[in-house]
Amino acid sequence: MDKEQKIINFMGEWTPEEWSSFELKYRKEISKINSDNKGIEAAVNYSRKVLKTHSTSFFIVTRFLPRYMRDEVELVYGSVRYPDEIVDSFNIKNDEKKDLLDQWRKNYHVAIESNSFKDSVNSGVPVLLAGFTEVVKKYSIPIDYYNSFLDAMERDVQPREFEDIEDLIDNYVFGSAIVVGYFLAYVYGSSEENNFNETLKSSKELGIALQITNFIRDINEDLGRGRVYIPKTILENNNISINNYHQNINDNTDEINSARKEMASIANHYYQESKKGVDSFSKESRIAIKACIELYGKLNERIITKGSNIKNRESLSWSEKLGALPASKYWKLPIAYLKS
Repeated sequence: MDKEQKIINFMGEWTPEEWSSFELKYRKEISKINSDNKGIEAAVNYSRKVLKTHSTSFFIVTRFLPRYMRDEVELVYGSVRYPDEIVDSFNIKNDEKKDLLDQWRKNYHVAIESNSFKDSVNSGVPVLLAGFTEVVKKYSIPIDYYNSFLDAMERDVQPREFEDIEDLIDNYVFGSAIVVGYFLAYVYGSSEENNFNETLKSSKELGIALQITNFIRDINEDLGRGRVYIPKTILENNNISINNYHQNINDNTDEINSARKEMASIANHYYQESKKGVDSFSKESRIAIKACIELYGKLNERIITKGSNIKNRESLSWSEKLGALPASKYWKLPIAYLKS
């Protein structure tokens, strides 16, 4: 087993040095390729390693997409994972995080103005970002969506409190999750020419649901980063003031668990609303979308029914994950894990 495979198998996250190592590896590979398509294929392989390492659940879900669609979804994932790692995992000062995000944003705009994938890479754009930007160009995805995502990542460097659920959704979740759902909607496509707005609506609702589930699963980790995503109104509903929120976390009180379940109920509402629009997506994408809703909906339900300790990061067992997937497609999973 080589060093790269050891990292993928045994590490839940990569250090900045490891990210740089992978970047160098794929840049060298791309430098020997003349075809843009082959270069993008290398970027897809890189993105797939990122996805396979950092999100088992989403990796499983995407195995049910047709290959061309899956490749582009992986490019989307790679482009959002690295900035997320900067703010969540890199053990560097906040000023350094901001500098990295600022440079990433500048590279995005360089890629947008480039004539091809190879031109982007030759201009110094990171491989993951160059690949993603080709997806943006292909589907004419609004350029500012990705800027909104990077805005949300910058807010995580200097977090603030949120007044209510609308404040949270409008001023954080829009950039952190809704626009990512929009990226995927463009890749998935709609079932009819005139119903793309319904597709975007369903994507928005699923993005909100997924983000809230992540918030309530990661409360303890986020607290360590100085972040509180439960809005003040929900804290107050459960007799918690923002001033004693940290003490409630440390004591794992009934009140904080009640606030967590209130958030989970809001997420459940958005999962149910998202389901109503699934048929607006292209037929080829629906199995994966339904599996995503089912799998993460199960995780959300687990938090509602069993999440009595904030310090435990809830997760589904393999049997629970498989139970959310179409049994006729199980054969895809061992093949996916055998391939790099």
